[in-house]
Amino acid sequence: DRYDDIIFIHKENGGVSSASNAGLDIAQGDYICFIDSDDWVEPTYLQTLRSYIKNEDSIDILFFSMFLYSSDKKEIISLSNSICKNRQAVENEIYTLRYAGERDIFGWTWDKIFKADIIRKWHIRFLEDVGFREDELFTFEFCRHIMSLQTIDLPLYNYRISNSGLTIKGMRPTDYLPSSISLENTLSYFRHKGIRVNMIHSITSYRALHIYKQCSISQIKSALEEYRQLTIRHPQSGKKCPIQHLTQYLKIGFPFAYLYCLLRKF
Repeated sequence: DRYDDIIFIHKENGGVSSASNAGLDIAQGDYICFIDSDDWVEPTYLQTLRSYIKNEDSIDILFFSMFLYSSDKKEIISLSNSICKNRQAVENEIYTLRYAGERDIFGWTWDKIFKADIIRKWHIRFLEDVGFREDELFTFEFCRHIMSLQTIDLPLYNYRISNSGLTIKGMRPTDYLPSSISLENTLSYFRHKGIRVNMIHSITSYRALHIYKQCSISQIKSALEEYRQLTIRHPQSGKKCPIQHLTQYLKIGFPFAYLYCLLRKF
C-alpha cells in the first residue's frame, strides 16, 4: 500500500522460472530488469539505466558491470563501453560476452535490461522444467530477435555468491533434454561461427548427458538414434571434444556407441 507502482504477486512456489514468468505476465513499461531476492542494486541503478535508455532508445539489450560477493572477498566484473547497431556487431559482442572472456557473463539476467516489446512480441518466457542455466536459455532466445546491444562499464548490481544456491548445485538430469532442445531451436538465428560451434557443442553434450543420466536402458537405443540424427544436422566442426564423447563412438559404429551408453549406466 505504501508504493502505488509496486505490485506484489502471491502464488504457490513453483520455482525461480515460474516466479519470473508470473512477473513477465504483468510487467509494464518499455524495459524489464531482474533482481534476485538475495542481491541488491546500487542506489543509482534505475536512474543510471534510465539515462542510457533515454539517450539510446533503440537499444534492445543493455549490459552493465557488477560486484560479486563471496564469503571472503568482493570482486568487480568490468565490461568495456561499446554499442552495436547491426546484427553482425551484435553477434560479435555476444561471442565476446559468452565465450571469449575468463567468465561467462552473457547468460545472467540480472546484469542487463531487456526491451519489453521484444519479450511481448515473441512471448519469451523462462523454461519452468529447467532448474539450471534457465536464464541463459532465456537470454539466447531473446538475443535471436535483437538488432542492437550496448555494454557500459558501470557496476550497478551486487551479486551474492552462495554455497547453497542453485548455481552451485548444477544441472539436474531432467535439465539436459529441454536445454538441448531450446538451444537447437535458437541456433539457426545465429551466424557467428564461434557462437554456432560452441552452441552445437552444448546442444550435443546436453543430449548425450540426457542419455547417460536420464534414459532407462529400454530407451537408450531410440535416444541414441535421435542423437545420431542430431550430429548429422549439426556436425561438430571446429571444437574438439574429448575422445570419450559419444560422437566419437558413433563414428566407429552405432553398436559401439550403444555399448558405451550401456556401460555408462553401471
